Amino acid sequence: MKLEKHLVLNKYFLNLFNFNNFDELREKLKDTEESYDNFGRSYFIDSLIGLKPQLEDLLLRYDLMIKEYVEKLKQNRKDPNFKLKYFQYLAVLFTEIYLDKYHNDKEFLNELNLFLNEFNNINKTKITPFTKEDLKKLAFWMATGSGKTLILHINYFQMLKYSNNWDNIILITPNEGLSKQHYEELKLSGIPCKLYDGNIDNLKTKEKEVLVIDIHKLTKEKKGDGVSVDISYFDGKNLVFIDEGHKGAGGESEIG
Repeated sequence: MKLEKHLVLNKYFLNLFNFNNFDELREKLKDTEESYDNFGRSYFIDSLIGLKPQLEDLLLRYDLMIKEYVEKLKQNRKDPNFKLKYFQYLAVLFTEIYLDKYHNDKEFLNELNLFLNEFNNINKTKITPFTKEDLKKLAFWMATGSGKTLILHINYFQMLKYSNNWDNIILITPNEGLSKQHYEELKLSGIPCKLYDGNIDNLKTKEKEVLVIDIHKLTKEKKGDGVSVDISYFDGKNLVFIDEGHKGAGGESEIG
């Protein structure tokens, strides 16, 4: 899917709350307390309900789900102070809305393409309509140090909540160093995982287990023994997380 379509999806979610760009929404939430009110609702969702009162019941349901994900990470990582920043909360909330619509709303594709038509007319663009295949991919672009790793862990919980019938769950990283970091972080979050050690016989994973492997060990044409894996091994229904990584100040790839 082209980048333009990802931006359309971003605009689609902002439009749900009557905003045209993220800066407008950020101004509404950036000073909101990262906690819960007397009813157990996050102050973030209280603010969002104020923007769209007609979605109160739906937003409260999403907020409860997000609270469950946060509590799971808090307990597994033994971090009683773990909280989501407003931008992290929005990333998780938008994902929750997306997955709910993808799995439960038969009109989602049509709704999205109607919005795209308006987007094209306003911006004088000619972006082609979304297809069902397009909807199988989501991308997150967040700044260094914004907590993308823990968002990925929540995404894992979200995906399994909506669909758990996967032949393989794979986390692809840019290099071995990041594979090891991700493996350790997954363990801290209580997510079953396996680090590819070069032994082809150890590729098979258990139910809900994440295989962590760097992209350089994947190939379309396996030749000889070596540590590379032919991608045909993963034929089937796969849940794939991809960390493209970024360059840190010292020139080394980091997770964040």
